[in-house]
Amino acid sequence: MLSNDKKTEYLTLPEVCKYLEISLATGKNWLRLGKIPTTSVDGTECFLKKDIEALLSHLRTGKQEGLKSRRNKSAVKGRELYVNYVSRESPNHAAVALLVNIFTGTSTAIKALLCESFLQLLVDAKKVETDIEEHYLKAYLDGKLDVNIYNWLIQELIDTTSIKSLQRACNNLPKFTLHYVPYEDTLGLIYLSLMELSKRRQSGRYYTPQNLTDTAVETLQVCDHRVFLDPCCGSGNFLLRLLRRGARVEDLYGCDLDGFSVTLARINFVLSGNCSDEKTLKEHLLKCDTITCKQLPRVDVVLGNPPWGSCEDETSIKRYAKVLTCAKKKRPCFADLFVERSLNLLNDGGIVQFVLPEALLNVASHEAIRTFISENARVRSVRYLGEVFHAVQCPSVILTLEKTSFKGASGDVIVYTNEHNYVVRRYRQPLDFNFKITDQEALVLDKMDDLEHCVKLRGHAKFALGIVTGSNNGVIHDTKVEGSEAVLRGLDIEPFKINSPKSFIIFDESKLQQVAPMEFYRAREKIVYRFIAKYPIVAVDTKGSLTLNSCNVLVPTFKNISITYLAAVLNSSAVRFYFEKKFHTIKVLKSLLEEVPIPIANADEQMEIEFLVNDLKDADEAKYNETIKKIDRKIAQIYGLGKRALKLINL
Repeated sequence: MLSNDKKTEYLTLPEVCKYLEISLATGKNWLRLGKIPTTSVDGTECFLKKDIEALLSHLRTGKQEGLKSRRNKSAVKGRELYVNYVSRESPNHAAVALLVNIFTGTSTAIKALLCESFLQLLVDAKKVETDIEEHYLKAYLDGKLDVNIYNWLIQELIDTTSIKSLQRACNNLPKFTLHYVPYEDTLGLIYLSLMELSKRRQSGRYYTPQNLTDTAVETLQVCDHRVFLDPCCGSGNFLLRLLRRGARVEDLYGCDLDGFSVTLARINFVLSGNCSDEKTLKEHLLKCDTITCKQLPRVDVVLGNPPWGSCEDETSIKRYAKVLTCAKKKRPCFADLFVERSLNLLNDGGIVQFVLPEALLNVASHEAIRTFISENARVRSVRYLGEVFHAVQCPSVILTLEKTSFKGASGDVIVYTNEHNYVVRRYRQPLDFNFKITDQEALVLDKMDDLEHCVKLRGHAKFALGIVTGSNNGVIHDTKVEGSEAVLRGLDIEPFKINSPKSFIIFDESKLQQVAPMEFYRAREKIVYRFIAKYPIVAVDTKGSLTLNSCNVLVPTFKNISITYLAAVLNSSAVRFYFEKKFHTIKVLKSLLEEVPIPIANADEQMEIEFLVNDLKDADEAKYNETIKKIDRKIAQIYGLGKRALKLINL
């Protein structure tokens, strides 16, 4: 045990990971690779705080090779304009962009800047009159500027910050000018843009761009006494768009765990909602934990963009699990929790309309919320958005649910995509949330899944990951060197073909982060496939080649299916269609490959396909394309697909 004195000098591994802003799993990998300095105190492995501070300094300056490129994304430092949050035609867009470029202040300085910005907007909106030419905040702090009924909001912004600290910050405020634009969240743009990227990503603060909020609310009917709630309102952007469409302040509610954001929402209501009453705004815009708050009213519509990350705090998870089904797991997703909580807050027939990760509709980890939806609501519409958040690679949807007391309720679902819009009809199963496919496409998938003479890879194949080096330096070479051998990357694999490797590895398992048993790499016959791809791209390897983690390994154990025939099935247009329509992925995962139905062909059919695959080796481009079509049509025929299905899969 460490003494209390020593505890201040040393860190545990979880503390180190928090300090470095990396996950615990990444920390364990770095530790195993010897890239985190350790020490032993009283027989306990510890980490000297000064060593970790030195490592953090190296990471920030890019001096620590092998770690820089693999750091957790949340550790990115600096500030960045949150582009597209407000219209680029706004007169404030350029002003905030300039502030981001020149601003270097502390959190107190950011608070001073936001106070100054609020005062500028009050004056420009003619809610406060003054002819003062100095910074308005300085004048306010010196008692020269009276903001009368808005004083309570300035005090909320200032919060616990001392007047002396703000006065010092005023001396360093840059010169800038903001203009009041009705229903624009100017302060939210400043707040988010000046927050360090690392803090923004850790807290999941990705406010919804104005054009997306307009899209999200355009289908909602605004009328008297229809009550709306944004349970994660941030600075109130969704509610502002409802105000713009004629909603009354009395019919709007919002809440958020980030109290400062709620203050900004109240300011936006003052600026655009013509409501300055402190009591009303505090009753309608609450600083609280939505999931457990008992003060929230029953409402007709819940809308917004809930946080998408996982809840990591064990105390919160235990508290949430007492009231929500989806919280009864190790790391529940906040999006799931907010959907469940919101449905519970609705009157029967009420609407939930959320911007959500597309993964909620198809990823296994979200199965609990899909089940909850099927038992308590029906899906009315889905709008597929793609990647719409700045610097965030995560496809999104606008999901509209109608609360119902009928378990398993179904109905037509309106689907919007970038290419076309269509309706998913009633016969689809309630738990089928794959709305990205039309009814005709669903019938083809059902036909492939229901094929009587088929088998799946689960239980009939062994899978292995390619080598994870941890750091390619000194391990991977562009040319063959002494003691090295060729290693396959994902880009070396094309359908039925392995290109000449351009990478070579000095294989020393002790220096590698992760290696599969050698029997997989050295198998007499194996299928190698790209890991990063929208559908299987595979080839047969008979040379016992090593592979990197962008190129994974599949060793089939079928007795009546040849490896060449299996490769032809996986490369076929039919399986490509199946994969793209059913999984919508950019990674070919083992779990997905194991779901693909492999049609059982007789010996003659398999031999015919093997001959066709063999013909590809020396074929010119025209002959190659013709042969690929023959293989595709033969595989489709074995699947039992008719003319309509062939047209859908472009055959």
